[in-house]
Amino acid sequence: MAAATAHEVAIAPSYDGSRYRVLKHRHADIIGEAAATADEAVALAVAHLPAGLGPAVEGTAE
Repeated sequence: MAAATAHEVAIAPSYDGSRYRVLKHRHADIIGEAAATADEAVALAVAHLPAGLGPAVEGTAE
């Protein structure tokens, strides 16, 4: 399996009234948790991706 890049982010959904959290890859560091809506969480995640990053594609890492 190919190594993950440092540019991956994840969005943790809100639950029980909490806000969405945007996390760095491996879910170790929180980029932010001020996102009250899914749209805000996506915008925050996209803002932390490098310019020129290509689209996600279906398939395996190999």
